[in-house]
Amino acid sequence: MTEESQFLSFSGVRVHFCVVRPDVPVRNRMLLLSSPLISTFHWRKLLPELAGLGCLAVLADLPGFGRSDPDAPQGTDVRANLLWGVLDDVDRSMGAPMSLWHLAGHGIACATLLRMAVQYPDSVKSQIHIAPLFSIDSTSRHAAVGAHWFDEHVPSPQRFRQAIERYSGFPMDDYIVDRMRAPLLRPGMRDTFGRMLDKSAAPPRVGMGFCPTMALLGGRDPLLDEARLKQVRTLLPDAETHRLATAGHFPMETHSKALRDYLRGWLRYND
Repeated sequence: MTEESQFLSFSGVRVHFCVVRPDVPVRNRMLLLSSPLISTFHWRKLLPELAGLGCLAVLADLPGFGRSDPDAPQGTDVRANLLWGVLDDVDRSMGAPMSLWHLAGHGIACATLLRMAVQYPDSVKSQIHIAPLFSIDSTSRHAAVGAHWFDEHVPSPQRFRQAIERYSGFPMDDYIVDRMRAPLLRPGMRDTFGRMLDKSAAPPRVGMGFCPTMALLGGRDPLLDEARLKQVRTLLPDAETHRLATAGHFPMETHSKALRDYLRGWLRYND
């Protein structure tokens, strides 16, 4: 497989993504959309499996995060349009316009997947929601609330690590935590983080639609409390749902083998 890091500019705002091409003929296409606390790097353990199945993968930072420009708009509609622009550009570069895409995302980015599916349902082959977090309610004791959370955790390597390991439920290697924290240290990220949380206070108004949908939930995810589980049931009522009993909020790092198994079966079933 080959991996290429790219930027695409929309009205002067750059969005970062990586295109991973398999060495075999392309059979499927999948977007892997990162949440604010991960980046394209954190999908790496899934890529050999996807490439072996002939899946062209686009790893995208959520606009405003990762290596994307911090001043990206944080409205869900705008983010969804930006990401469709990325996928359209990849399709054109591959000579395959109007392709069908599996949309996969993590955490709070799953709300953007729902909006993408509403905008262009005929371009969506399926949805895959990994540790979905459809809203961040400021009344929840688990919520990461605005500038207070940012100021308390991001400047301090020790406090940031404690937060990540609390959400994960497992010790994390230094290089993984460093990769999570580094993009948040860029100028302007405190404001972007706050704007993202403001836009994420309420759950999405629309659910999964009519395409095949799978949800992978961490059984020990402290962010997935009963209120958010109810949101998952409401927004994804007909989804094929699997519970990773010992996983926390970052199964792409701690339970990558299980994720690979589910993705393999999902792609073969929906081929």
